[in-house]
Amino acid sequence: MGKRNHNVFFHLHTVSGIVISVGLYIIFFAGAFTLFEKAIHHWEEGEAHATTTETIPAISIDYDRLTDSLQAKGYDLYGRSLYITLEGGEKQAFFLSGSTDSLASEADRKEAQLSFNTTTYEIADQPERYSFGSLLYLLHFFYQLDRPGYYLSGAVALFFLFALITGLVIHWKKIVLSFYVFRPGAKLKTIWTDAHTALGTIGIPFQFMYALTGAMFGLGVLVGTSGSVLYEGDTEKFYAELYGEHNNVLGERVEASAYRLNPYADSVDHRWADFAPKYIGLLKLESENMQFRAYGYLDSKAQFLNNGEVVYDVVLGKVNHEHNPYEMSYAESIWPTVSRLHYADYGNLGTLGDYTLKFIYFILAVMTCFVIISGVLIWLEARNKRNVPEKERRYNERVGHIYLAICLSMLPMTALTFIVAKLIPVGWATETFFNSVFFGGWLLLSVFFWRKQDNYFTNRYTLLASGALGMLIPLVNGLVSGHWIWRAFLNHQYEIFIIDVLWLFLATICLFTVYRMKKPTTKVPIQTRRKRSVATKEVFQPS
Repeated sequence: MGKRNHNVFFHLHTVSGIVISVGLYIIFFAGAFTLFEKAIHHWEEGEAHATTTETIPAISIDYDRLTDSLQAKGYDLYGRSLYITLEGGEKQAFFLSGSTDSLASEADRKEAQLSFNTTTYEIADQPERYSFGSLLYLLHFFYQLDRPGYYLSGAVALFFLFALITGLVIHWKKIVLSFYVFRPGAKLKTIWTDAHTALGTIGIPFQFMYALTGAMFGLGVLVGTSGSVLYEGDTEKFYAELYGEHNNVLGERVEASAYRLNPYADSVDHRWADFAPKYIGLLKLESENMQFRAYGYLDSKAQFLNNGEVVYDVVLGKVNHEHNPYEMSYAESIWPTVSRLHYADYGNLGTLGDYTLKFIYFILAVMTCFVIISGVLIWLEARNKRNVPEKERRYNERVGHIYLAICLSMLPMTALTFIVAKLIPVGWATETFFNSVFFGGWLLLSVFFWRKQDNYFTNRYTLLASGALGMLIPLVNGLVSGHWIWRAFLNHQYEIFIIDVLWLFLATICLFTVYRMKKPTTKVPIQTRRKRSVATKEVFQPS
């Protein structure tokens, strides 16, 4: 590669990396914890959902009895949809949507989180507790900013893909040699460069996969925009065909007792060999286009791309839509593959296998966070030279202080919010509360460390606070819920166990890093160095 082309790619790599650095760091940091979203939810609730749940057969539920119980409870089901995740337990939670009937009462238009006893089919309200894991999941897609945030995350992922490709082009000839080079005794810029290169090389396949799949998720709106051209610009019709959404218009009311739902569950159970429904939807209840929908998976040991779906028209007694897991086309296999790769969901690997895979993803995501930070530090050190104008150097320093303050304060604030989530009463666990605690605390910490104007101070004390708070998390969990880490493991409460172990691991790394940190040699401030050079010049000025 010519020198000019090398410089072009180098600057493109640097600029694209710097522009997205903070956003990319947030995405990977929040995404690392999002891998354990379900485990975080179980850890927070403790006794309520402590044990691992397995998928139960669809035929184990009496759907006719369930709808009768809802009617007896006073719910008008016309135009409403019911969604069940098939998980075991004495109580089965489900979601009841609001009615889409324009003439329905205000009460019937409200959605409800409910549960039923799997023996008596008694209906009860399901206390809804907002999980901190849900906040991190939404933050992973910047969804606190609503749809624009989702598209922004896709744009960041696209720029990340661009930075990865240009980085490979730049370092391709020396990538193997640089991978084995580490010079801890060299100057600071060299140390950061070696760490950035080595860890970046290890994570290239992982980072490329996430850059590509993240861009596909975040910029999915472009698929709808372009794909709708095939349907004369009708995006709703396009998505209906893509996702199997059929008969969205509410039909006339019918007598529910004339149509039974259980036979469709029996039909699903025998439809495909080794197929296990995971989600059941009873759609547009008590209407003439009422549907019974089952979505699930084949045994992953038999087939990797194994998702299937069938939708029955309850009134007409026929299949409206079918997605045969044994006959997937190339187009149908793309999205499930992307989803499995992105969420570390490779199928039923067993409890140990699933969490081992997620833990590997977690380590690689944290490693990527370090690569991002080291890239920013390399940029700062490269511009801290005497030939750079003083005004520009001061600006670069301020940018570095802001970057590190925002990024590094995320970890101690996350640890603190975990403790708060465990200590607060159930009624306080709302989305507003968690947003106030996490984002408010994050803002205060970021401003505090920014005002210190000292990257060493920021690095040291964010790690120290993270280590101390991380060590407290298993202790607080044991004191509050009685689920001590060894008891959780012996009782097969693996979701609770894995969160405690995760924080012990992170806390140990943080405290060890603080122990090994050395304070950098004090540098003469920029303004002082300038004055001294001027004074020297005056002293040796010939007369």
